[in-house]
Amino acid sequence: MLVTRLDVAELARAGGSWRGALDVAAFERLGSVLFNGADSSKVKSPRVSAVLDFSLDGEGWPWVRGTCKLVAPIVCTRCAETVDVEVESHLDFRVVETDAQAERLMPAVDAVVSEDAKVPLTALVEDDILLSIPERCCVDWAKCDHASEVVLVGDDAETSVSKPLRGLRTIVEGHEPV
Repeated sequence: MLVTRLDVAELARAGGSWRGALDVAAFERLGSVLFNGADSSKVKSPRVSAVLDFSLDGEGWPWVRGTCKLVAPIVCTRCAETVDVEVESHLDFRVVETDAQAERLMPAVDAVVSEDAKVPLTALVEDDILLSIPERCCVDWAKCDHASEVVLVGDDAETSVSKPLRGLRTIVEGHEPV
């Protein structure tokens, strides 16, 4: 798949911007994360929309700011169902040519190292998108739309489980810790 390459330094000098969308399949790692290592070319690939603005910072470094958005199929860790989740990453970093330059700037600002004049768009935004993917898609597990309801059997049979390990106390009472 052809990946858009941007001349970041030129865009920064001109105060330019880039707006567009890319298939997840264009990204080196994002597809395998979203599709658990499956071949993402065989699945309908979501699109990442990006809005990037370029400028020079006070020290003359190319400065990239913007957002990337996608609706990602995330597997819920509670119910194992795939749920479409809106993922939004906010970008704010400088582009430098060497690791030494990046170390000088960080931790005050984030830096992306690229020795090439024309940087693949995917290289600029993929890390931030990956870091924006939630570990679990249902923020409030008690309200998970896909969760199975578990019911206790016994004394509390009529109550739904909000504390699934509640019965452990009776099992371990009287036993010394290991």
